[in-house]
Amino acid sequence: MSTTYPFEHIRAQPQEFALFKKALPSITVAMPEFFRTMEIANKSIQQKNMFGNPLGIRQDLGFENALKVLLIACFNDGLLTDRDTAIKAIEVFRLLTLKWYAFGNKLDSCLYFGYFAYSCHAHAAALFNGHLKQSEFLAGGAKGRLHEPDIAQLLAPTYSNAWYKTSTGLGDKLHPIAIADADITKTGLPRPGYQVHFRHSNMFDLRAPTFIETDQVETPLIRDAKVIVSCPTCKQKCRGNLFKQIEITCPGCKTTWKQFTS
Repeated sequence: MSTTYPFEHIRAQPQEFALFKKALPSITVAMPEFFRTMEIANKSIQQKNMFGNPLGIRQDLGFENALKVLLIACFNDGLLTDRDTAIKAIEVFRLLTLKWYAFGNKLDSCLYFGYFAYSCHAHAAALFNGHLKQSEFLAGGAKGRLHEPDIAQLLAPTYSNAWYKTSTGLGDKLHPIAIADADITKTGLPRPGYQVHFRHSNMFDLRAPTFIETDQVETPLIRDAKVIVSCPTCKQKCRGNLFKQIEITCPGCKTTWKQFTS
Protein backbone atom coordinates (compact mmCIF):
# COMPACT_ATOMS: atom_id res chain seq x y z
CA MET A 1 0.00 0.00 0.00
CA SER A 2 1.53 3.32 -1.05
CA THR A 3 1.96 6.21 1.36
CA THR A 4 0.09 9.43 0.62
CA TYR A 5 1.86 12.60 1.68
CA PRO A 6 -0.17 15.61 2.90
CA PHE A 7 0.76 17.90 -0.01
CA GLU A 8 0.30 15.35 -2.81
CA HIS A 9 -3.08 16.71 -3.91
CA ILE A 10 -1.68 20.14 -4.83
CA ARG A 11 -1.83 20.94 -8.54
CA ALA A 12 -1.15 24.22 -10.34
CA GLN A 13 -3.57 25.94 -12.68
CA PRO A 14 -2.71 25.59 -16.41
CA GLN A 15 -1.75 29.27 -16.80
CA GLU A 16 0.55 29.33 -13.77
CA PHE A 17 3.56 27.75 -15.46
CA ALA A 18 3.58 30.40 -18.21
CA LEU A 19 3.51 33.10 -15.53
CA PHE A 20 6.29 31.39 -13.57
CA LYS A 21 8.45 31.05 -16.68
CA LYS A 22 7.95 34.70 -17.67
CA ALA A 23 8.60 36.26 -14.22
CA LEU A 24 11.29 33.82 -13.00
CA PRO A 25 13.32 32.88 -16.12
CA SER A 26 16.58 31.96 -14.35
CA ILE A 27 14.77 29.83 -11.77
CA THR A 28 12.77 28.10 -14.51
CA VAL A 29 16.04 27.00 -16.14
CA ALA A 30 17.61 25.84 -12.84
CA MET A 31 14.67 23.90 -11.36
CA PRO A 32 14.78 20.76 -13.60
CA GLU A 33 18.37 19.95 -12.58
CA PHE A 34 17.62 20.70 -8.92
CA PHE A 35 14.69 18.26 -9.05
CA ARG A 36 16.74 15.65 -10.93
CA THR A 37 19.50 15.60 -8.30
CA MET A 38 16.98 15.48 -5.46
CA GLU A 39 15.27 12.46 -6.99
CA ILE A 40 18.63 10.64 -7.09
CA ALA A 41 19.44 11.80 -3.55
CA ASN A 42 16.13 10.48 -2.26
CA LYS A 43 17.00 7.04 -3.61
CA SER A 44 20.38 7.22 -1.90
CA ILE A 45 18.90 7.84 1.57
CA GLN A 46 16.56 4.88 1.10
CA GLN A 47 19.69 2.73 1.00
CA LYS A 48 20.83 1.99 4.54
CA ASN A 49 24.37 1.67 5.83
CA MET A 50 25.56 -1.26 7.96
CA PHE A 51 24.07 0.36 11.08
CA GLY A 52 20.64 0.80 9.48
CA ASN A 53 20.97 4.56 9.08
CA PRO A 54 20.37 6.56 5.87
CA LEU A 55 23.48 7.22 3.79
CA GLY A 56 22.54 10.91 3.83
CA ILE A 57 23.63 13.80 1.67
CA ARG A 58 26.39 12.84 -0.76
CA GLN A 59 28.37 15.46 -2.64
CA ASP A 60 28.82 13.25 -5.70
CA LEU A 61 25.09 13.22 -6.37
CA GLY A 62 25.29 16.75 -7.73
CA PHE A 63 22.71 18.08 -5.27
CA GLU A 64 24.96 20.74 -3.74
CA ASN A 65 26.03 22.05 -7.15
CA ALA A 66 22.39 22.23 -8.28
CA LEU A 67 21.53 24.06 -5.07
CA LYS A 68 24.25 26.66 -5.78
CA VAL A 69 22.94 27.21 -9.31
CA LEU A 70 19.40 27.67 -8.02
CA LEU A 71 20.64 30.12 -5.36
CA ILE A 72 22.26 32.23 -8.08
CA ALA A 73 19.02 32.07 -10.06
CA CYS A 74 17.08 33.28 -7.00
CA PHE A 75 19.37 36.32 -6.76
CA ASN A 76 19.10 36.98 -10.48
CA ASP A 77 15.30 36.81 -10.43
CA GLY A 78 14.89 38.86 -7.26
CA LEU A 79 13.51 36.23 -4.88
CA LEU A 80 16.60 36.63 -2.68
CA THR A 81 18.66 39.72 -1.86
CA ASP A 82 21.97 40.36 -0.11
CA ARG A 83 20.37 40.76 3.33
CA ASP A 84 18.50 37.46 3.35
CA THR A 85 19.40 34.76 5.86
CA ALA A 86 19.76 31.01 5.40
CA ILE A 87 16.32 30.56 6.99
CA LYS A 88 14.78 32.88 4.38
CA ALA A 89 16.57 30.99 1.58
CA ILE A 90 15.27 27.63 2.85
CA GLU A 91 11.75 29.09 2.91
CA VAL A 92 12.09 30.32 -0.70
CA PHE A 93 13.40 26.91 -1.80
CA ARG A 94 10.52 25.19 0.02
CA LEU A 95 7.96 27.29 -1.87
CA LEU A 96 9.73 26.75 -5.19
CA THR A 97 9.92 22.99 -4.60
CA LEU A 98 6.23 22.78 -3.75
CA LYS A 99 5.25 24.87 -6.79
CA TRP A 100 7.48 22.89 -9.17
CA TYR A 101 5.90 19.67 -7.90
CA ALA A 102 2.46 21.23 -8.54
CA PHE A 103 3.49 21.70 -12.17
CA GLY A 104 3.57 17.91 -12.50
CA ASN A 105 7.12 16.98 -11.43
CA LYS A 106 8.22 14.01 -9.33
CA LEU A 107 7.24 13.40 -5.73
CA ASP A 108 10.56 11.75 -4.78
CA SER A 109 12.38 15.04 -5.29
CA CYS A 110 10.02 16.76 -2.83
CA LEU A 111 10.56 13.99 -0.27
CA TYR A 112 14.29 14.54 -0.40
CA PHE A 113 13.82 18.27 0.09
CA GLY A 114 11.63 17.44 3.11
CA TYR A 115 14.40 15.26 4.53
CA PHE A 116 16.98 17.97 3.84
CA ALA A 117 15.01 21.00 5.07
CA TYR A 118 13.22 19.47 8.09
CA SER A 119 15.06 16.39 9.39
CA CYS A 120 18.50 17.82 8.53
CA HIS A 121 17.58 21.45 9.21
CA ALA A 122 20.80 22.36 11.03
CA HIS A 123 22.86 20.96 8.16
CA ALA A 124 20.65 22.75 5.60
CA ALA A 125 21.04 26.09 7.40
CA ALA A 126 24.83 25.67 7.57
CA LEU A 127 24.97 24.75 3.87
CA PHE A 128 22.91 27.78 2.84
CA ASN A 129 24.96 30.04 5.12
CA GLY A 130 28.11 28.88 3.40
CA HIS A 131 26.79 29.50 -0.11
CA LEU A 132 24.68 32.66 0.20
CA LYS A 133 27.44 35.26 -0.11
CA GLN A 134 29.24 33.32 -2.82
CA SER A 135 26.02 33.00 -4.81
CA GLU A 136 25.24 36.69 -4.42
CA PHE A 137 28.70 37.55 -5.80
CA LEU A 138 28.33 35.17 -8.75
CA ALA A 139 24.92 36.65 -9.50
CA GLY A 140 26.54 40.05 -10.00
CA GLY A 141 25.86 41.72 -6.67
CA ALA A 142 22.75 42.70 -4.77
CA LYS A 143 19.56 43.33 -6.69
CA GLY A 144 16.20 44.62 -5.56
CA ARG A 145 13.45 42.33 -4.30
CA LEU A 146 10.99 41.25 -6.95
CA HIS A 147 7.64 42.88 -6.23
CA GLU A 148 5.28 41.24 -8.68
CA PRO A 149 1.66 40.81 -7.53
CA ASP A 150 1.16 37.76 -9.75
CA ILE A 151 4.29 36.07 -8.35
CA ALA A 152 3.21 36.90 -4.80
CA GLN A 153 -0.01 35.04 -5.53
CA LEU A 154 1.83 32.23 -7.34
CA LEU A 155 4.14 31.68 -4.34
CA ALA A 156 1.52 32.53 -1.71
CA PRO A 157 2.14 31.48 1.93
CA THR A 158 1.12 27.90 2.62
CA TYR A 159 0.73 28.36 6.39
CA SER A 160 -0.42 31.09 8.76
CA ASN A 161 1.05 32.55 11.96
CA ALA A 162 -1.96 31.36 13.97
CA TRP A 163 -1.48 27.87 15.43
CA TYR A 164 -3.26 25.98 18.18
CA LYS A 165 -2.10 23.28 20.61
CA THR A 166 -3.93 20.02 21.13
CA SER A 167 -3.18 16.95 23.24
CA THR A 168 -1.51 15.32 20.22
CA GLY A 169 0.30 18.19 18.45
CA LEU A 170 -0.13 21.50 16.65
CA GLY A 171 -2.63 22.68 14.05
CA ASP A 172 -2.89 25.69 11.73
CA LYS A 173 -6.13 27.65 12.15
CA LEU A 174 -6.26 28.86 8.54
CA HIS A 175 -4.67 25.94 6.64
CA PRO A 176 -5.32 22.16 6.86
CA ILE A 177 -1.97 21.40 8.47
CA ALA A 178 -1.56 19.19 11.55
CA ILE A 179 1.80 18.21 13.05
CA ALA A 180 2.12 15.48 15.67
CA ASP A 181 4.06 16.05 18.89
CA ALA A 182 6.54 13.34 17.88
CA ASP A 183 7.44 15.35 14.75
CA ILE A 184 8.38 18.55 16.59
CA THR A 185 10.88 19.52 19.27
CA LYS A 186 10.08 22.31 21.74
CA THR A 187 12.94 24.77 22.08
CA GLY A 188 13.84 27.40 24.68
CA LEU A 189 16.10 30.43 24.58
CA PRO A 190 17.35 32.09 22.46
CA ARG A 191 14.43 31.18 20.17
CA PRO A 192 11.43 29.72 22.00
CA GLY A 193 9.19 27.66 19.78
CA TYR A 194 8.81 24.35 17.99
CA GLN A 195 11.36 22.96 15.54
CA VAL A 196 9.50 20.92 12.92
CA HIS A 197 11.51 17.86 11.81
CA PHE A 198 9.09 15.01 10.92
CA ARG A 199 11.72 12.52 12.11
CA HIS A 200 9.16 10.20 13.72
CA SER A 201 6.61 9.84 10.92
CA ASN A 202 8.73 10.89 7.90
CA MET A 203 5.43 12.29 6.59
CA PHE A 204 7.05 15.47 5.30
CA ASP A 205 4.45 18.17 4.72
CA LEU A 206 6.08 20.81 2.52
CA ARG A 207 3.22 23.18 3.31
CA ALA A 208 4.47 23.48 6.92
CA PRO A 209 7.17 25.86 8.23
CA THR A 210 10.44 24.51 9.59
CA PHE A 211 9.96 26.48 12.83
CA ILE A 212 6.91 27.80 14.72
CA GLU A 213 7.37 30.60 17.26
CA THR A 214 5.93 30.06 20.75
CA ASP A 215 3.87 33.26 20.58
CA GLN A 216 2.12 31.94 17.45
CA VAL A 217 0.69 28.93 19.32
CA GLU A 218 -2.46 29.15 21.45
CA THR A 219 -3.93 26.55 23.80
CA PRO A 220 -7.75 26.82 23.81
CA LEU A 221 -9.22 28.06 27.09
CA ILE A 222 -12.05 25.77 28.23
CA ARG A 223 -14.62 26.81 30.86
CA ASP A 224 -18.10 25.46 31.63
CA ALA A 225 -18.53 23.59 28.34
CA LYS A 226 -17.40 26.70 26.44
CA VAL A 227 -14.16 27.26 24.55
CA ILE A 228 -12.38 30.61 24.15
CA VAL A 229 -9.92 31.05 21.31
CA SER A 230 -8.30 33.98 19.48
CA CYS A 231 -9.29 35.00 15.97
CA PRO A 232 -6.39 34.23 13.59
CA THR A 233 -6.96 37.52 11.75
CA CYS A 234 -7.75 40.24 14.31
CA LYS A 235 -6.80 38.37 17.54
CA GLN A 236 -10.19 39.09 19.17
CA LYS A 237 -11.21 36.52 21.78
CA CYS A 238 -14.06 34.38 20.47
CA ARG A 239 -16.36 32.04 22.39
CA GLY A 240 -18.09 28.87 21.23
CA ASN A 241 -19.63 25.62 22.46
CA LEU A 242 -17.11 22.94 23.38
CA PHE A 243 -16.76 20.07 20.91
CA LYS A 244 -13.73 18.07 19.83
CA GLN A 245 -13.73 20.08 16.57
CA ILE A 246 -15.20 23.55 16.53
CA GLU A 247 -16.04 26.12 13.87
CA ILE A 248 -15.85 29.73 14.98
CA THR A 249 -16.84 32.95 13.21
CA CYS A 250 -15.23 36.06 14.67
CA PRO A 251 -17.94 38.62 15.59
CA GLY A 252 -15.51 41.43 14.77
CA CYS A 253 -13.82 40.72 11.42
CA LYS A 254 -16.11 37.78 10.40
CA THR A 255 -13.19 35.39 9.81
CA THR A 256 -14.35 31.76 9.99
CA TRP A 257 -12.02 28.91 10.88
CA LYS A 258 -12.03 25.36 12.24
CA GLN A 259 -9.82 23.81 14.89
CA PHE A 260 -9.61 20.91 17.31
CA THR A 261 -9.81 21.49 21.06
CA SER A 262 -8.24 18.25 22.36
